[in-house]
Amino acid sequence: MTLFLNSGGLTNKFAIHFIRYSYMSMSLPPLRSLRVLEAVTRLGGVGRAAAELGVSQPAVSQQLRVIEDYFGRPMVKRTASGVSIDEDVELFGGRLQRAFAEIERAAEAFQDQADVAANQLTISLLASFAQRWLILRLAGFQSARPEIDIRLMTTSTPSDLGRRDADLSIRCGDGAWAGHNSRFLIENRIFPIASPTYLAANPLRRRDDLRKAILIQVESPPRNRDWGLWLKDAGLAEFQPKSWQTYANSTHALEAAAAGLGVAMGHTPFVVDSLSSGLLVKPFDFQRRDDDGDYFLVHRRGREIPRRISLFCDWLTRNAPKNI
Repeated sequence: MTLFLNSGGLTNKFAIHFIRYSYMSMSLPPLRSLRVLEAVTRLGGVGRAAAELGVSQPAVSQQLRVIEDYFGRPMVKRTASGVSIDEDVELFGGRLQRAFAEIERAAEAFQDQADVAANQLTISLLASFAQRWLILRLAGFQSARPEIDIRLMTTSTPSDLGRRDADLSIRCGDGAWAGHNSRFLIENRIFPIASPTYLAANPLRRRDDLRKAILIQVESPPRNRDWGLWLKDAGLAEFQPKSWQTYANSTHALEAAAAGLGVAMGHTPFVVDSLSSGLLVKPFDFQRRDDDGDYFLVHRRGREIPRRISLFCDWLTRNAPKNI
């Protein structure tokens, strides 16, 4: 480029056009789509790529369409059994894998160096879990490890494990996430709960007594399915309560139950402290494992776990209730 710019025959106008063309010729394909293509070619399927990246299968398919539009050719062929990948696309995927691995190594080294200096631990988790469980326990950790600064990154949906701005995630599942280590934190069971005041006025001695109760439900998925699942497993599939009260989210439903307005569906981590304090009561022993799975501490698999992560995970698992 310098040779052309210094030649006397090249006007400023042409030089500007040349610079613009050179910049455009060096533009990269969409990086998110490249990441998806790398995962699909390495794992051999859209579903497996979606599970590893922590996104839905439609989201993976959408990114594949983006990269196919960019190159003007199909990247994978959809078949009845999954996908078929041409040899040249597999070769491209292998080169992408090596490139992303090098980027990850560079990013981790840079991030670790910055975080060690700052002693900051960033945790990604659902806002409801932070509010109902984790925040109530952070004072103990800060007292034990004042040198580590905790930063909570709360979301309304499960966190994307591919994010690089979080050191640690708290997620529901079976504990198996490709490319990540996980440690069991707390079980996730669902069961009815109510205030002592409500139960004193409306005794629930048998499950069938719920027919005479006011039941509190959540209208948004996936919590809107909780009562139906529990009632079915409890042998009350054909069931109508005295009435329903409906709330937008679990936090509001639990607050309504604590206020004595009816019987809500509790999840272990969200009600364990209220049960311990007596603010809420569990009228029946029967409980059901939530379909989303239990809660785990999840972090990227690496050659060595940063000390701030291991210290936090060790402390939190020691102080987590094992059952209720």
